[in-house]
Amino acid sequence: MKQTKPSAATRAASAAVAGGGPPTASAPELPSRSLFRSVWALYGLSLRQHQHGKRWLMVAILLSVPGILAGVLRLTSASVPREMLEFFLAFMFMPQALVPLTALVYASGVIQDEQEEQTLTYLLTRPVPKWLMYMTKLAAAITVMVVLLVLANILTYGVIYVGAGHGSVVAARCAKACVLAALAAAVYGCLFGLIGMLTRRVLVAGLIYIALVEGLLANLPFSIRLLTVIYYTRLIAYRWLAFIVPTSQGTSQNLAADNWKLALNSHGQLVGYPQSLTCILVLLVGGIVCTLLAAWLCNLREFYVKTPEKM
Repeated sequence: MKQTKPSAATRAASAAVAGGGPPTASAPELPSRSLFRSVWALYGLSLRQHQHGKRWLMVAILLSVPGILAGVLRLTSASVPREMLEFFLAFMFMPQALVPLTALVYASGVIQDEQEEQTLTYLLTRPVPKWLMYMTKLAAAITVMVVLLVLANILTYGVIYVGAGHGSVVAARCAKACVLAALAAAVYGCLFGLIGMLTRRVLVAGLIYIALVEGLLANLPFSIRLLTVIYYTRLIAYRWLAFIVPTSQGTSQNLAADNWKLALNSHGQLVGYPQSLTCILVLLVGGIVCTLLAAWLCNLREFYVKTPEKM
């Protein structure tokens, strides 16, 4: 099979991942230290790769939509409570659509990007096991997701609450929203990375999952929503934050309980739902299991790259 000649940039990147350089007369490195340097170089290389191309720009524009909508609504409907804008933009629109889409866009390219760019062959010749290569590139993708989502939340909260006062309270709410978005994005990234190891049509499978599982099943008041990521993040959000807004009738409305189909007692407390720590542990364990399975599959797989004859 005829292989294409690697570019200078690819050769440099491969050398960096290998931790290579001109031979010296110093004592040989310990294998563990050499492996750490190779993994760290691969992580840095993956981060730099995410800074190029149109993907990050497309995701950044997508994540700016809540902030833009908040600004438009603030200008055209000043009577809408800020807490309502926060709930529907930061805790409905973003978690149900933008967070999983961002994770899908980045996690789907953990290995496929290298195959498309014909650089996977050179990475596979480096002293980094395939399973560790996958986990390193996934970690880089999750890092980029988290940074973008944190910036998107800061923008959204800034537009919603500008001029409202109570800066420390708003900052605390924004920080909690950022933590929840980062946690959800990491779990989604692990899940979509696993799906990418199971099928080449990861984008199609991921969109179906987002629409049917996280979009439909998570909003049904049945036990099947225990299988969704957003169910647990909503429970954490409900316990961490209050979403009570006044109504035109002079009463108050619990936006979270009404829209998330949560059962409450007479004191407005959740009844029969997992605690916040349990929800966090479920999400973390689920993400770890997905990552380990995907890394195992990656280690077993024989990868094929595109060559001029296949293109």
